Order: sequence, then structure tokens, then C-alpha cells
Amino acid sequence: MEPGVPFALLGAVQLLVIASGLGLAGAAVLRRNAAGFVLALGGAALSGVGVATALRLGDSTSDGLAVARGVAGLLIAVGLWTGGLGKRKDTPGLYGVVVPLAAAAGPSAFSGIGLALAAVASFAARRDNVGRLLGAGLLLDAAAGFVAQAADSGSSAPTTVLVLRGLGSVLVLVGLALLAQASLLSKVVVSILVGVLAMAVAAVGVVGNVVVSSYEDQARQGVQDAAAARSIAFTDYTSTVVNETAKRLQVFCDQKPTNCAQFAAYVPTIPLVPSRAHDFLLRVYKSGKVETVQQQRLGAKLKQSALLTLRSLPTVNAALTGGNTDAIGTVLRLQAGKTVVALAGVVPQQDPSDPSAKPTFVYVYGIALDQRFATDQNDTGGFGLYVLAGEPLSVVASNKSAKAGATLLDIAARAHVGSGIPATGVTVGSQGLNPTVAFRPLADATHSPAAYFAITRDPTQALAAERDALRLLVITSLAALLLVAVLAIVVGRRTVEPVRRLTVAAERIAAGDLTVATGVRTRDEVGTLAARFDAMTSSLGQLTGDLRDSAARLSTVLASMSDGLLATDADGVVTSVNRAALEMLGLEQIDVLGEPLGVVADVRDLNDTQLASTHLRLRDEAAEVLRPDGSRVPVRVAITPLQGAEGVVMVLRDTTREREVERMKTEFLSNVSHELRTPLTPIRGYAEILVSRELGAEQVKTFSTTIRDEALKMNRVVDLLVDVAALEAGRVSVTPRDITPKQLLDVRIDAWQSRARDRAKDFKRRVATGLPALHVDPTWVGKALDELIDNAVKYTPQGTPITLGATLSPDGTRVRITVKDAGPGIPEAAQATLFTSFEQVDGSATRKVGGLGLGLSFVRRVAEDSGFPLSVASKEGKGAEFSLDLPVSDAPITRRGSRARPR
Repeated sequence: MEPGVPFALLGAVQLLVIASGLGLAGAAVLRRNAAGFVLALGGAALSGVGVATALRLGDSTSDGLAVARGVAGLLIAVGLWTGGLGKRKDTPGLYGVVVPLAAAAGPSAFSGIGLALAAVASFAARRDNVGRLLGAGLLLDAAAGFVAQAADSGSSAPTTVLVLRGLGSVLVLVGLALLAQASLLSKVVVSILVGVLAMAVAAVGVVGNVVVSSYEDQARQGVQDAAAARSIAFTDYTSTVVNETAKRLQVFCDQKPTNCAQFAAYVPTIPLVPSRAHDFLLRVYKSGKVETVQQQRLGAKLKQSALLTLRSLPTVNAALTGGNTDAIGTVLRLQAGKTVVALAGVVPQQDPSDPSAKPTFVYVYGIALDQRFATDQNDTGGFGLYVLAGEPLSVVASNKSAKAGATLLDIAARAHVGSGIPATGVTVGSQGLNPTVAFRPLADATHSPAAYFAITRDPTQALAAERDALRLLVITSLAALLLVAVLAIVVGRRTVEPVRRLTVAAERIAAGDLTVATGVRTRDEVGTLAARFDAMTSSLGQLTGDLRDSAARLSTVLASMSDGLLATDADGVVTSVNRAALEMLGLEQIDVLGEPLGVVADVRDLNDTQLASTHLRLRDEAAEVLRPDGSRVPVRVAITPLQGAEGVVMVLRDTTREREVERMKTEFLSNVSHELRTPLTPIRGYAEILVSRELGAEQVKTFSTTIRDEALKMNRVVDLLVDVAALEAGRVSVTPRDITPKQLLDVRIDAWQSRARDRAKDFKRRVATGLPALHVDPTWVGKALDELIDNAVKYTPQGTPITLGATLSPDGTRVRITVKDAGPGIPEAAQATLFTSFEQVDGSATRKVGGLGLGLSFVRRVAEDSGFPLSVASKEGKGAEFSLDLPVSDAPITRRGSRARPR
């Protein structure tokens, strides 16, 4: 069964679909970019599918159109996503026509997915009303694509598809109309096209519906006339052929009962009976007994269960109980298994000796309305005959195919024929490819419907003429719409071109080009406006040039200032700010301009008093800027009134560096004094003892050794300061040479074992086998390692191992030298500033470990200047490991494993 849709709806929707696709393509072409070209292809493809759908009347499904619609959706999706537009459908009382709206599940899903992707791309590409309308319209079209797989079976699905597409097209057109607001030409063209499109939609809808209705009315009237004629033929046949035959059989059988069956077998020789009709003759007794006289010519004999229903039939019962002896013409429906419908004559048999007695039995003669009977009914004009009976209703006889019979039963169910219809019958108009049908009841003698017959007419010829007319109507409308579109563009361009030139000139002036001329020389109001515009531009050019030069100089001065500057108007609202001030405030320009000074600048003095006020007058005050992130910036602030204008100017000078230098100087002096005073104390003390007393040789040696060791400590502090100064001044000369990792580490261990004799056993060495030679300056690398070893010695107690190791770096291109201790470890929070000058993990005055805070900073500077990666790995309570990845010589690296051999 192919469901149809109202042509008025079809014509309107398809014109909207075509218009929306062309509109989308036109809007994309105006963008003049690759994405617009792809979007234009998608819109044109969508319009082409709409044209094919509107013209292929008579096809209920088309997988190809569904696939094409999906491809169009994908093209639209790609075009929208890549910036093609700039920013990232059975209605009572309406006759239907069949169009290719349905598709198989695969193409239907492909169509829906393609258009859904186009909708998503629209939402993502433009986050405004245009994008939302285009996305919503494409989403409705995608929903129509998914519904299409049911549009060849469900009676409402095709209409749903059309309604969804129509609404989607309207939304797309509205979105395009909004998009056209940015262009005067587009507004003019769209305004003309909207009016013409509305008229075309109305014309196609109204005229198309009139055409379809006219053809359908003709078909209905023809079928109704044929049904009326067939009803009269059935009545005449029953009253003449059947009743007359029944009377003759009854008379003969009553006179010669023994020859009754023989006579009945030759009844077909009677001209009134059709030669191929299946008939039967029965006796039905008052007791309910049924006796078969003759039914040889029935294709399948009536079963006993079917015969037993005769006694209960109202017509037979009336003949047995009534006093009338005339034959009763009626319709019988015998149902037991297979239903049999017959035109019958019922004749009572009375006792000749007692005319007043009631009949003891009746003769029932019937002609079956079976398949043979229906096949013999060759009506001209393409009419079909069906006999329907049973519960539920079924086709008892038909001169059409089984498929046509199934379609008819579906039509009968929708028309509720089985629930009873008027004697005048019911006519059901054509829907899609279904025929027009007229149903009439076949009533028994009590006027109750025993069965129904239906007359149908093949709609092929009528539909062909209907389709031709509709195609011509759609093509004419499309041609008119396209012609008007071309004329609208041509007329619109001529009308809008002067205004466009003025707009372009205004845009160039807004961009700073004051030498532009409109070039419009018309005699209308636009020409006058253009002349005045050119004169104004020339005058503005001179004034703007002077202003631009002044503004450029002022902007350069403000941007070049190292001090921060904020200027306000009379209301205290910030009107100017330079980059230095923004950096101090921790804000962006958009957050500052147009806001009150006290809101954007939180500047407080040492007493935490807010200084950012237009009422204060400050010359040079120490203060701090409180940033939104909670950090503070030390500044010197000055607030003075603007000369020759209302408002104030606030100047901020960042003193962070000054404070940091002061802090570093204080800490440095404190640390130097501590580091020098510590060894000087025992030196002075032991020296005074040596001078003032006479001591033994052993004591003199002990005191002298102590004086020497402390002097070495002082010398190491001085050397570190000299080395740091040399690095800072760039006076270091590096002379790299080849040295093995073992040699480098052995020298350091030997030196420290001599320097820290009490911890000589704590120093360990682990060097992996097969390591390549290093290419470094042993002096400076040795100094860096000394600082790392010194750091380990300070933070680990005696008896705790300090391991110097050498192994390949993880990438295999360098040798990693490590200094690992088993000390208390370094807190994670302190590791970020570990290599900063004058920074110590414990920087308090009561710290147990001394130092200048320059050792690890010195290691960092050596590593940075030489290009050695430096890293630290430590967890609290698990010691620390410092690593230097040193370069190797040009000799190839031989990998023999990373197992280290302890010394």
C-alpha cells in the first residue's frame, strides 16, 4: 500500500525546500571563499533533491534521493563548520498524490545523519539567532530523513515527512532572512522573493488541490454509478433468475419427488441460469433437518455444519412460520470454515390437501457468489468486483489479484465497512496509488446485511493525467520563481549599488582612509548625499591627520613609560591607563577603562589606608598594590590633578626590585658576617693562646691545625664569593677536555676525604661500566660538585653515606653525575626556590646549618652557562639526589649495562 499526501502540502513544502536550499547557496556564494563554495554545493544539492521529489509523482520510495539528501547535508555541515556563513508531512478532505518521500532504512538513516551533522555544524559555526534557526531547520529536516523509512507504509508518515521538511525550510528561510539584514541588496532581493514565494506557494497549493480534487471527484462519481448499477443488477438477478428457478424446481419436485434431483441437475439448460454458475438445491425441514437435493456443480460441497445454519437464518425461519407461499428472494451467508455467499430463493412447501397448514419444509435454491461468479463479471472501464463477508471481513470472491484484495480489506477496515453501512453504500476516495472504492451492502429478506460487495476502479489513467498537470504546475512555479529571483537581483543591484558604494566609503573612512571618494554621480537623493559625503571627507582628512599625529605621540609616550599611569575624569572614572599600570594592577585594559579609580586600583599605605582616591593629593608615598590574586606589589605613588581638565592622574612606580635588592643585601651581609665570624672566633682565640702562653708541641700542633682548617673554611667562603662574582660578570673562561667519569669522581672523593677526615668513610662511589669519556672543564664541574657534596655533608649526620654516582642519562646521550645523601630530604614546597641566590631551606636566624645561600645558586649558574641539565629528586625523610647530565666526548658510547660497582 502506497500512502499519499495532500498535493497542496506537497507543493508548498517542496517550494519552501527548494527556496531554502537556493537561499542557502546564494548566501554562501556571496562569501566568496572555499567554505562558501562547499556550502553552496550542499544548498544546490538540497534544492535539486526538492525538485526531483516534486516532479517524480507516482513513486512512493527513492533510496537514491535519500542518499543525495544525506550527501547534501554533509556538504552543508562541512561548509557551515568551516565558516561558509561567517561565524564559527493523511488529512481528511484532501486528496493525496504519491511522491518519493520514503527510503530504505540505510539511505534514510544516512540522510538523517548527514542533515543532523549539518545542524550541529550550524550551531557550532554561528552562536547567534541565524545559527540557531539554520540548525533547528536542518534538525527538523534530519528528523524527516529518519521518518522516511516508514513513509511507504504508514498512512501518516509521508505527511509527517512533508510537515517536518516544511517547518525546517521555513526556519532556514527565516534564518537566511535574518542573515540578509546585514546587506541592503540582500534585504531588497529577499523582500521581493518572499512575496513571490508566498504567492507561488499559495498558487501551487490551491490550484494543485483543485486539480487533484477534480480528478478524484470524477473517479468517485464513476465508481458510485458503477456500484449503483451493480446493486440494481443483483436485485434484478435475484428477483428474476433465482426466484423463477426456485419456483420451477419446487413445483417439479413436489409433483415428482423421485425425479427431483435428476431435474435439478439439468437446471442449467434453463436460459435464465448462467452456464458456469455454482448452484445448489436444498430442503430445510421445520425440525432443523437439512437435505441436499443437488449441489454437484459447486466446486466444494457445502459442509453439514454450514447447512445446519440454514434453519437459523431469518429468511428460512420466516418462510417456515409464515403463511405466504411465494418465493422469497434473499442473500444467504453460510459460514462454517470457508464463507459462502449466495443469491437465493426460498419457497415454502405446503400440503396440497390442507392449504391453511403451515409449511413443513422449504426449498432453498441458490447461486453462489464465488470466485467463478466474480471472474465472469467482466465490466468495462477498468472496474473490479469484490464480495466481502465473514467476521472478520474477508474477500469471498474477486476478479482482481490477491494483493489488490489485501489492499481493499485495508480500505474497508479504515471505512469501518464491517460495522455496517447505509443501503446507499460508502465511497472511499483514492489515496496515493489505491483505487477509488464504492461499498454496498447485500441485504437478506429482513434487510440485514448478509454480505457486502465493492466496486473499484484502477486509478492508473486518472493518475497519469493528474501527474502531468501537477508536474506542469510545479515546473511553471519554479520557472516563475527563478525568473523573479534573477530580476530581483538585477533590479536590486542597480538600486543598491550607489548605497553600497557609500557604505564601502564609510567603512574605509572608519578604518582611517580619509582620501576615499564614493564615485556616485546620480541625479537623485543618493547622488546629492554622495557629493556632500565627499566634501566632508576632504575636510575631515586635514583635521584627522593632525589629531592622529598628536595621539600617536601621546600613545608612544604612555606606552614607553616604565611607571604606571592612570587618568580619570571629574567623576573618578578611569579614562586612560598604560601597560605598566595594568601589569602592576594585574588587570586587563577592558577591566580598567570606564571603572571608578578606587574599584580597579587597590593601593594602600603602610597603615593599610586606601590611597586610590581623586580627593587625595600625594607627591611620593610608599605603598603597596593589592592584586586580585592576593599578591602585593610595592610601589611609590603620586596623585596630582590634571592640568587644564577635571580629574586626576595617578602615577605608580614599581619598587619591587629595590626591596628585593635591599633584602638580598641585608641577608647577604648577615650571612657573610656569620660565615666569617664563625671561623674567626677559634682562629683568634687559639692565636692569642699561642702568643700568650707557652704550650707543648702537641697542643701547638692541635691549635695550629684548627687555625688552618678554619682559615680554609674562610678561604672557601671567599673563593665562592669570587666565583659567583666572576660568573655574574661573565669573566669565566671554560676549557673543556676529555676525562673519564671515574677520574672526575675520584678527584672529588679524595679531596673531601682529606677535607672532612671525620667523614672519610661516608663517601661512596658507584660508576656504571662502559661509560664514555666526558668532555667538560673539570675545574668548574668540580667546583659545582663540591657545592653539592658540601650541601650533603651539612645536612647529613656522621655515619650517613654520601654517594657519588655516574651512569647513562635516560636518553642515552649524556652521562648523569649524581650526588645522593640519606639526609632529612627537602620539602616539596622548598624545591621550587632551591637554586635561588641567598635562599635556604631553613632561613631562620636559629638555623642549625650555616651558609651564604649561594652554593646551589652557584651550581645552577655553572649548569646554565655550560648547558648541563640540572635536576633534584627528594622526599622528606628519604634524602635527596642532585643530578648533572654532562656531555660526552666524540668517542662512541658502548652500552654495557647500568650496574654500578661500589668503591
